[in-house]
Amino acid sequence: MAGKNLLASFLRFVSATAASLMVFSLYSMVDGLMVARGVGEYAMSAVNLALPFTNALFSIAVMFAVGTSTVIAICLAQKQRQEADALFSQNLTVLLCLGVLITALVFLFMEPFARLLGADSVTLDYVKKYLMGLAPFSACFLISYNLEILIKTDGYPQVAMYTVITGCLANCVMDYIAIFHLGLGVFGAAVATGLSQFLTCVIYLIHFFGKKCTFHPRRFRFNPHIYRRILPIGFSDGITELCTGLMIFLFNRTLLRCIGADGVVTYTIIAYMNTVIINLMVGISQGSQPLVSFYFGKKETGSCHRLLKYGLVSAAILALVSFTGLYAAAPQIVKAFLKESNPELVAYSVRAFRQYSVSYLLVGFNVVIGGFLTALERPKPAICISMGRGLVLQSMCLLTLAAIGGGDAIWFTPIFSEILCLCMSLFFLRQYLRSK
Repeated sequence: MAGKNLLASFLRFVSATAASLMVFSLYSMVDGLMVARGVGEYAMSAVNLALPFTNALFSIAVMFAVGTSTVIAICLAQKQRQEADALFSQNLTVLLCLGVLITALVFLFMEPFARLLGADSVTLDYVKKYLMGLAPFSACFLISYNLEILIKTDGYPQVAMYTVITGCLANCVMDYIAIFHLGLGVFGAAVATGLSQFLTCVIYLIHFFGKKCTFHPRRFRFNPHIYRRILPIGFSDGITELCTGLMIFLFNRTLLRCIGADGVVTYTIIAYMNTVIINLMVGISQGSQPLVSFYFGKKETGSCHRLLKYGLVSAAILALVSFTGLYAAAPQIVKAFLKESNPELVAYSVRAFRQYSVSYLLVGFNVVIGGFLTALERPKPAICISMGRGLVLQSMCLLTLAAIGGGDAIWFTPIFSEILCLCMSLFFLRQYLRSK
């Protein structure tokens, strides 16, 4: 990580991370698109209802990965190789055990869990079938996304990018075969996604069992006390992912009450595109985190501040490009999912999508600042930013706008919540800069 050109290192890590996450976000989108074409719109809505489960898995993976990555990067900077190996090995073992436990719980409480996610008489069977196909691969989801972050800490961001691309392409092919040739519907889409995660796990593990890695699996003595350090660091990024799932849950419930089933169909499309934008910004944050932690461990504050500047400038450029492109392409995006639908639903979805997309101009700043503070082992302000933009402020704005303006006002929720969160982010960043 100690390259001669800091900007080149930043671009190398961030581009690979952003590309990986962008491709990673296509997993659920491909499921939704193919299910919409091969089964129907309400089946696509059922996939959206099950998304909070996937978000919860990613949240756990990120919570462990970011904390572990930060501590391992600091250990490497301080030449503590054995400590890095032991932490990596313990992290892998704990995630495997958690994955098995989650699978058992989902199968044990399948119908209550599906109804908790928002399934009704129309979508219950679809949601249950999707969970049945996805739950057996819970450990693969946890380990795959965890190792995708750690392999970049090992100094191989391109390997992560190529692995995620391989998994996504495999998911697309298996989705098509399962839905259109085997007629397995949403169950087949879920199994295809799970198998693609298993494939990426295998590729990552081959790397870490090889000779090129700087930290690798080894025998270790379990140390429960290390989680007092790891979990607070990773909690900020983990809660960001978890809050995404919770907000999808809250949006679905509110839309069903204020608009009806068509509102959920519209939001399903927005949620897919929103995941792409969020992952693009998280790519900047997570891509630069190993570098920030590395130079923080070396006590090079100036390099940390330059990395923050690079992150904020990148977020501003990508936000403007993303908003402009999505605003212009909104009709084409909506029609890709709703080709068979009535013109009124298509027109309404385009208008709602454009209103929602204004928030993309702001979201990157909050994500980058929160990630920067996380990399410096300042979990409290980072958690406040993540909780604020991901759940607390957004849910407050959602419920307030729904009560005052009804269904149409709901689409402005993220604009107001991101503005409020940006004020909080700048306050915490100013506090940090004043302390230096």
